[in-house]
Amino acid sequence: MPNKSFESRRTVILVIVLSIGIIFTLRLLFVQVLNSKWSDESLKISETKRIVEPERGLIFDRKGKLLAANKTIYELKLTPSKINDFDTTALCQLINIEKDSLIRKINRLKRYWRLKQILVKTVPEKNIAKLTSLMFKFDGFELVEKSIRNYPESTAGHLLGYVREVDGDIIKKKPYYRGGDRIGISGLEKYYEDELRGRRGNNQFLRDAYGNLKQLTASDTAKSGNNLWSSIDAELQKYGERLMQNKLGSVIAIEPATGEILAMVSSPNFDPNLLTGDTMSRNWRRLFLNDSLKPLFNRGFSSRNSPGSVFKMVQGLTAWELGVIDEDTKIYCDKNLVGCHGHSTVQGLADAIKVSCNPYFYETFKRISTSQEGENNFEKSRKGIKLWNEYVKSFGLGVNLELDFPNYSIGNIPSIATYDKIYPNKKWNYRTCNSLAIGQGEMLVTLYQIANLSCIIANRGHYYYPHLIRKVEGGEIDPKYKEKHYTKVSKDKFNLIVDAMQQVVEGSGGTASGARIEGVEICGKTGTVENSRGKDHSVFIAFAPKDNPKIAIAVYIENAGYGGTWAAPVASLMTEKYLTDTIKSSWKEERILNANLIPKKK
Repeated sequence: MPNKSFESRRTVILVIVLSIGIIFTLRLLFVQVLNSKWSDESLKISETKRIVEPERGLIFDRKGKLLAANKTIYELKLTPSKINDFDTTALCQLINIEKDSLIRKINRLKRYWRLKQILVKTVPEKNIAKLTSLMFKFDGFELVEKSIRNYPESTAGHLLGYVREVDGDIIKKKPYYRGGDRIGISGLEKYYEDELRGRRGNNQFLRDAYGNLKQLTASDTAKSGNNLWSSIDAELQKYGERLMQNKLGSVIAIEPATGEILAMVSSPNFDPNLLTGDTMSRNWRRLFLNDSLKPLFNRGFSSRNSPGSVFKMVQGLTAWELGVIDEDTKIYCDKNLVGCHGHSTVQGLADAIKVSCNPYFYETFKRISTSQEGENNFEKSRKGIKLWNEYVKSFGLGVNLELDFPNYSIGNIPSIATYDKIYPNKKWNYRTCNSLAIGQGEMLVTLYQIANLSCIIANRGHYYYPHLIRKVEGGEIDPKYKEKHYTKVSKDKFNLIVDAMQQVVEGSGGTASGARIEGVEICGKTGTVENSRGKDHSVFIAFAPKDNPKIAIAVYIENAGYGGTWAAPVASLMTEKYLTDTIKSSWKEERILNANLIPKKK
């Protein structure tokens, strides 16, 4: 017979167990079904990624002066679905926008109800602190930090180029980029885009039901872009831009010993800061579409022109190397062949360069063109022009000098194919193209090639590819920029040409007395390029000092007349500025600064 006491205890235990089970069941029902608190809390474990944009690499000048930097701005974004009633007047004052305009923008963005979108690209800097402190009043709005390009020296716009946000076409071609990314569009910003852009990172967060970020769970650090040290001398660049104000043309200065470009002025120029921020599109349209002087066009790297008389050194050296003349060859200045200015009797090649005698170089070209064997003048000329073309190209003219810059021109040195195309019956000879003798006719070169020609003579027969970057952070410049390139003319012939160029500037009867620099031996050559559509173009090349030269320079001023009148003083002033950091010839500087050589509209 069971013990009544035991049965009673068993019943009590059973009741307790059942009660506990019922309590837990009811609690579980409450937690999972009746109370939404825990279902909301479960969302806290949902994760989200935030992209971290890298800082774009900086660009410095050769002395460490900052040319291209980054500036922090703030965008105002909104998610329309999260907007509640807010003080529109207060917000309008903080973001500097009219109330009607704000309402129109918000209504337009409501089409994308749940997406975060940009309302204002740049919030006024002076209002950032106040707006930040009041953001709790504006549900659905968010201030987002953004980095844009900034150019502290406001110089070298053509060289530095500009960046802008990518569009759909760029994203299709370059999958690396996402909406909102910025990319280099021109200049060094474009050519060195891979080095400058850096690598984006991302942060992974826990997020609650309201989209608020709660905890960082993982991080992939963004890597800033590599910094670049350019070959540009910022002070020389700015001085050149001042000298070229109210003039059409370009100036390029190169260090002969390295090929490093010290300055590249294209005039008219522009402040690169105009092509940053939210006014960029408007400024670009004004510069590109509404300015007849084409300030965005890079005349130094893209314009192709006849070199004029600065080519005579190449012509003379080629004729001498081929043996059709020597240094003492005298040729009568026959103005029946071609026009020439008055000068003393030419005593030889050096003298012909000093006084820039046109008939002298016409005759040398004839001798080259007819120097080869052939059944008739047509065949002789074809062989002669082929040989002449090879020698001229060895001076870096009409060939690819592989600039570290996008979209530069190469020019053209006429060949047999050039004249066969013009004269399909192939009935042409040296008389057909004798204007090439003085750098005219079908010959087209760029100013950086002319500046490189000055380097070749300064170096007595060799050159380095001209380039704009001398150092890349974490890497090296392309080895090709350290390779020497030689002309087909022997080195020993260049000293005579150097002496002749010194006499152009410093000798009695030279064509560039306006380029003299007190205390500096400067060697130069003038050029006056014929222009069928207006006044002739003024050209000058030079280098200094004569021995161990530190700078070679080329100047091209459109519609300015004689090379010695305008281009030579500009080259002289820039050379003096670079070598001595002073300008003693204040009268010369004032004359150039005050000159307006832009042709007047008829």
